[in-house]
Amino acid sequence: MTDTTLTEQARADLAAAVPGGVRFDLGTRGLYATDASHYQQTPAAVVTPADEADVLATLRVCHRHKLPVTPRGAATSLSGQTFGPGVVIDVSQHMEKVLQIDHENQTCCVQPGVVRDRLNERLKPHRLHFAPDPATGNRATVAGMIGNNSSGTRSIRYGKTSDHVLELKVALADGTVLTLGPESAEAWRQNSDGDSRGARIRSGLRQLVTQHADEIRTRFPKVMRRVAGYALDAFPLDPATPWDLCKLICGSEGTLAFILEAKLKLTPLPAATALCVVHFNDRIEALRHIERINAFDPAAVELLDHVVLREARRNPATKAIADFFTGDPAAVLIVEFFGIDPCDAQQKAEHFAATLARENIGYAHVIRTDPAHQQNVWNTRKLGLGLISNVAGPVKGQACVEDACVPLPHLAEYIDRLATLCDSLGVACTMYAHASVGVIHFRPMLDLHRDDHRDKMRCITEQAFEWCRAFGGCFSGEHGDGLLRGQFIRPFFGDTLYEAFRQTKALFDPDNLMNPGKIVDAPAMLDPKLLRYGEHYRVAEIPSAFRHDDQGGFRLAVEQCNGVGACRKVGAGTMCPSYMATRDERDTTRGRANLLRLAMSGQLGREPLDALAGDAVADVLSLCLSCKACKQECPNSVDMSRLKADAMHLRHQRHGVPLGHRAVANLPALAACFAGPLAPAVHALQAAAPMRWLNEKLLGVDRRRQPPRFARRTLEQLLKQRTSTSRARQQAVSGDRDRLLTRAARDMRSPSGDTSGGASGGGGVSEGSKGTLVLFDDTYMRYFEPQVGLRTLDVLEAMGYDVILARAGCCQRPAISKGMLDLAAARGGRTVAQLDRFAQAGLTILVTEPSCASALTDDLPDLIADKPAGQRVAAQVKLLDVFLADHLAELQTAGVRCAAPKLLVHGHCHEKALYGMQTLEAVLAATGAEVKLIDAGCCGMAGSFGYEHYDVSRQIAEDRLLPALREHDASWTLAAPGVSCRHQIADLAGAGGGRTARHWVELLEVHR
Repeated sequence: MTDTTLTEQARADLAAAVPGGVRFDLGTRGLYATDASHYQQTPAAVVTPADEADVLATLRVCHRHKLPVTPRGAATSLSGQTFGPGVVIDVSQHMEKVLQIDHENQTCCVQPGVVRDRLNERLKPHRLHFAPDPATGNRATVAGMIGNNSSGTRSIRYGKTSDHVLELKVALADGTVLTLGPESAEAWRQNSDGDSRGARIRSGLRQLVTQHADEIRTRFPKVMRRVAGYALDAFPLDPATPWDLCKLICGSEGTLAFILEAKLKLTPLPAATALCVVHFNDRIEALRHIERINAFDPAAVELLDHVVLREARRNPATKAIADFFTGDPAAVLIVEFFGIDPCDAQQKAEHFAATLARENIGYAHVIRTDPAHQQNVWNTRKLGLGLISNVAGPVKGQACVEDACVPLPHLAEYIDRLATLCDSLGVACTMYAHASVGVIHFRPMLDLHRDDHRDKMRCITEQAFEWCRAFGGCFSGEHGDGLLRGQFIRPFFGDTLYEAFRQTKALFDPDNLMNPGKIVDAPAMLDPKLLRYGEHYRVAEIPSAFRHDDQGGFRLAVEQCNGVGACRKVGAGTMCPSYMATRDERDTTRGRANLLRLAMSGQLGREPLDALAGDAVADVLSLCLSCKACKQECPNSVDMSRLKADAMHLRHQRHGVPLGHRAVANLPALAACFAGPLAPAVHALQAAAPMRWLNEKLLGVDRRRQPPRFARRTLEQLLKQRTSTSRARQQAVSGDRDRLLTRAARDMRSPSGDTSGGASGGGGVSEGSKGTLVLFDDTYMRYFEPQVGLRTLDVLEAMGYDVILARAGCCQRPAISKGMLDLAAARGGRTVAQLDRFAQAGLTILVTEPSCASALTDDLPDLIADKPAGQRVAAQVKLLDVFLADHLAELQTAGVRCAAPKLLVHGHCHEKALYGMQTLEAVLAATGAEVKLIDAGCCGMAGSFGYEHYDVSRQIAEDRLLPALREHDASWTLAAPGVSCRHQIADLAGAGGGRTARHWVELLEVHR
């Protein structure tokens, strides 16, 4: 990574111009050196302006010092438009206001950093939307869409962004502000008079268009999806047609002006929609029928091939929703219809399906009319890029020819030629996207670390360009030119128009400061100085405690992030909680993965291991909550929780383990000492102001936090006081677990034993028993909340099961979360060895705490030395609600009812990420409760995180959780399966509002 430097005066001037809004450190600049493309270029500084004044001040300083400027939004570019060598100005963090909505005239005014989907949430009550719909709409900014002239899935109906921009307020490189919009011929002539910047631009553009009218008419491709070069074809010489400089800014990739505000045209939402998913046994055959399908006036026709569908079936982000195809199709076409009402939309889809069936087009035609089921289809489609790059290993579907727009009569032949070429080179390929308009995102599967694969990429791209041009298409259909396709603009448009593009650039930006090297004067596609993984990329051998078996090791686990930025979404899902609070790139999974990649490849100015253990990496990782949402919601399944633990582990080896980390990792031992008779004295000591001050200084525990309260009587003490013949209570009294386990294993093997519990790993029956289960008595159940264990035993025994307490020790979640991985591996190995005895006996191991379940099923198997034992245990571990959902009839027959008629449930992040909330909802509903799951993401506590980062933790809770609690009155009982979540609710909602949450199993009662 080349380090671009600033003069001391330029640095001082920038710092003075934007106080607190500019960063110069190498780590931050490294985060802004990439996007979702193959490329990388380190800026000299990063500015996050608070408002328009900050932008103008930055532009003026950069103009004075001749520093290049690159505007940046969400940076989801696949072509490398959103970074540069000078100053990157990120509008996404603060400039995200919707300034005005005029629903009567169907317009709105927004700042450049407004996210498309969040804007549409504001517009939904008015039954309006900003219609262009790229797959990245949940993080794409309006200015980014304008700069790229985005279109998306329904462009056959709605066109491109340029069709929806009414006015733009922009700043030129020198800080000159212009307001652009449609101008009549007379207005244009008047605005061209004089020597102002706006006048010179208008008069110069008129001259260019007039001079090159014939070339523009003949050389510009006649396809709707075209974003190559500058849109000079948007200025016809018909005097009756207004000229609109907004058309030129759209698709200009930040090379002409900086967008300050945008006035947008809004479109009514469709009244109803329906889908038909057409299945094909051959990908090329699917493309041969696009013109016929378009004759039915669909709103969208999207292709997904077998690679995408295969990954959708197994990817955690999609496997629960990828239920819209049957058999094993080579490709499907998702065809959407709008209707005046649901019946009309359904009739259109059914008529379409019946007609195609009669004409033998496709072998199956699956119709979806329910809005939720339709959303499942579209959510899978939107994750298409991530699904392609989610395959394990370094070979990924690469962006090089994915953006070509080819006229439909030639589309099948063009794709067939490409597939044949790839096959001849031994390169697999995949494809998806906008079949309706001839933009198939065709991706060769290549490893860009390798010289020979980069050579194959060049061969495929150059040949594809020639075919695209011969067929009358455009090589840049929607993703733009950037660094990827800039070299093809001159051969495509010819020398004359290319020089006209350069003159257009000079009219707006005579000093070539606005995002230089994009569109004109671009470098070669495979310029080694700009490739993220080029010939200069080297990674040292990184010793990691986790094996990262599922992704091929630590290095490939880091590189699994392709930069597409799904972690930048806000207001939905869980990933990334800290980003939702701060809106800072450093707090995204992408930002953290980028810094880890730079560190391990020696691009942070230090040796790789020193960099990984250094302050810059530790600082960026500090606000990662280890929520594991990225493992489920990131289409590439990046597990930042595990990567963070490994990086912390390296840091501990070099710099020692902080005392606070040691305290957290040793919580089980501390709890065993303090729970019981000492608990009241410990609580009094913890509540004292001097002790809170001391804990903050020594352990990093914020003094505003209430520490967890130890139980006055432990689980074992309470069990000994209760009379019962249950195995758990016999065991508590006698301690004779081995005898009980031996009996359970014998009964499991006995042909006469009732194995009704065997389907879920039960067994080991006594007379009248349905089998034996194992309850993992975690640290909190034993020493903090024994009532959770007691009620779990009540429910399981009422259902007819014998229960053995595991007594296996801690799951090691505390030690893992603090990067103390040697300790976690050693102690976790002993825990797994204890549990493996049950696993080998075929017994189900039930867990009530989601973070314990995730440690046992997801982390310890990849960490401990005895991998087979870890896998055996993981196969037998079940969350309690998952087990009960498989036995709902038994639960109801046992008379188990929920004591709360109305139940508001906040799910634990690990449960949502790895297991889902559907089973818990089903269990609670089956026991008589009205259940409402809070769509609130992370609570913000996450183990010890909330104790150490109080302010950010509270911000995260205020994002959705606390507002949701305030919206529901006291008639709703709160339940949260995660102990951290219960602490957060008690701390932040309990003190002022008296709201607390309980583990859901505590709310179950047995009515015999």
